[in-house]
Amino acid sequence: MNEPRTGLEQEAIDTAAAEWLLRLRQPGLTLEETLAWQQWVAQDPRHEAAFRTLEALWDKFGSMPTPAPIAPEDLRADTYDGSISVSAWRARPRAHPVRNSRRWALAAMFLIALTCIIGGSVVAPSMLGHLSQDRTFETAIGQNASVTLSDGSIIQMGGDTQLIVALRPQFRQIELLHGEACFQVARDPARPFRVRAGAATVTAVGTEFNVRRSDDRVVVSVLEGRVLVQPMTAVIPISWIPASRSFGPAAPVAAGQKSTVDRRGMESTQAVGDSSSAVSWQHGRMAFEAEPLRYVIQDVNRYAQRPIIIAEPRLGDLRITGTVTEANVLGWVRSLEAAFDIHADIQPDKIILRSD
Repeated sequence: MNEPRTGLEQEAIDTAAAEWLLRLRQPGLTLEETLAWQQWVAQDPRHEAAFRTLEALWDKFGSMPTPAPIAPEDLRADTYDGSISVSAWRARPRAHPVRNSRRWALAAMFLIALTCIIGGSVVAPSMLGHLSQDRTFETAIGQNASVTLSDGSIIQMGGDTQLIVALRPQFRQIELLHGEACFQVARDPARPFRVRAGAATVTAVGTEFNVRRSDDRVVVSVLEGRVLVQPMTAVIPISWIPASRSFGPAAPVAAGQKSTVDRRGMESTQAVGDSSSAVSWQHGRMAFEAEPLRYVIQDVNRYAQRPIIIAEPRLGDLRITGTVTEANVLGWVRSLEAAFDIHADIQPDKIILRSD
């Protein structure tokens, strides 16, 4: 249920939304500014609603034919500054001079926002329908796939992976619902590239990084460039605006480093000896270094013909280092039996791990 609006408070929110929309369209947008915008949106549901309405209107008007240029004499005669309503301004014997083009643009956007917001459920739903032009991609168990986006970015998807792509004039966003993907981001400083996965949001401009999402944690490995990783408390998968709240500072992660985020926050950034091991799954191998068995099993199950089940939770804490090949998952399971006190109950449709 929406909170009741007060005139002055809503006016400030709408003005801030217009300011953010203009700032996001400026060249040279930084990662820090993008994160500040995300945090502003997450502070109050009304922030998101106001920004979404303005974005919808911006897209709507962006598809209209460009009007003919205005004659210089007409521009000089136009002294409207947006400080009062158009009808009141026209009734005035004299008008105030134009203060600056940015003030006029904000005033115009503000009036448009008020029109849409006051219209409420009558106007907004038809406008917001424009925002649903997202695409979903998914792979089956054991299947890898490559997706090339319209901006030139390339996504390498691992087995049993699902993601949603939303490309906007101001930014590019991917929602990784489950699985693993490597992102080769086409450089575009004016449109940050964002990946939301579980408890983390990863923001980049032009770089290459890998994101692996398990049930309750996310591992981000950077192969080239630099990203910012922001821990988040919650994520609404289909929404193109982050509805989650940050609960820790954003941290830069550079090439040759990885960071892990879970519900408790972000672990310290770690150096990786061989950054290519993060994407070895593209070549039929999965490399692990001191990984809890519960997470290793989740990754292996994206390629296993028979799902592997841990029958006793304590076994999930075992630390695993080594390589699993997709073609020999059963052989790896046998190696677990030899290295740990584990018995693998191999059944036709599943493999159950128990204490020996």
